[in-house]
Amino acid sequence: MEDNRIKSALEIALEKAAQMPSLTHEELVKQKEREFKPRGEAIANKYMGNALRGADLVTELRRYKGEEGETVKKAFLSTLFESIRLNDVEKSRRAISGIQTVEKEVSLKEIDRELEEVFNEYRQEEKQRALVYEGLEREQLQKLGISGSAVKPNLEESKNWQQELAGLKLIYESRLNKLKENIAHLIRI
Repeated sequence: MEDNRIKSALEIALEKAAQMPSLTHEELVKQKEREFKPRGEAIANKYMGNALRGADLVTELRRYKGEEGETVKKAFLSTLFESIRLNDVEKSRRAISGIQTVEKEVSLKEIDRELEEVFNEYRQEEKQRALVYEGLEREQLQKLGISGSAVKPNLEESKNWQQELAGLKLIYESRLNKLKENIAHLIRI
């Protein structure tokens, strides 16, 4: 005998779910990762955007338990890790501080000191080389009849300067990447 009554949306959904094949363990893990990874990234982005204090990081991350908590924490640490860049020292410092706040058992003091050294050396060498290229650009402008104390060459438009800067960044990013490899090893990401 056929049931002629109208089925509720819940009944229809349950019937469809019963007909679906069950997910494998790997598929379930990937599904949970897709669900919880953005949460860890969001916490990191709030922290990096100064919408969340360092003191609140542990509390935010503790909201998630078990596998979900591990996924959130890993995504959080990975996002902070990716924020360590040569061209943004302040964000890099904040990222290191956030990592250290969450990973209390890991000491990043020596790596932090080495990072500061790399950042300082890079900025110093960039300034020195910029002065040299500014002088060269000034000479080029003088050859064109453009001179005076108000004339300041725009290095951002100089192809020679951009090539020089790219080479300099390559050297220092190589050093930075070695330090980041150490961090990744220590925080297991």
